Amino acid sequence: MVECFFWAVGVYFEPQYSQARVMLAKCIAMISVIDDTYDSYGTLDELIIFTEAVDRWDISEVDRLPNYMKPIYTSLLDLFNEYEIKIELEQDRFNGVHYVKEAMKEIVKSYYIEAEMVS
Repeated sequence: MVECFFWAVGVYFEPQYSQARVMLAKCIAMISVIDDTYDSYGTLDELIIFTEAVDRWDISEVDRLPNYMKPIYTSLLDLFNEYEIKIELEQDRFNGVHYVKEAMKEIVKSYYIEAEMVS
């Protein structure tokens, strides 16, 4: 987590961006967990299910996942729900969570393509 936070400090170093630093550090940590899952733990069959679940972005997809992937998927959805709530409470700010979700979907698809190539 410390490494993730230092990455975020490199992007948002001004004091007024403390919330953005925390949010980015959590995103980087989640990306790291997902990357490790694709690189080291998941089989191609499991990874395609996970990739499809992320693309649908629906909590009902959790039932299709292997047990070890369920906490990763629910944590991902919970993290972005938390972001949406925080930003909605601050009504004067632009809500770009949708765009970050789309970027996360693209990252996951890219990890699957990489896993296919390596196999």
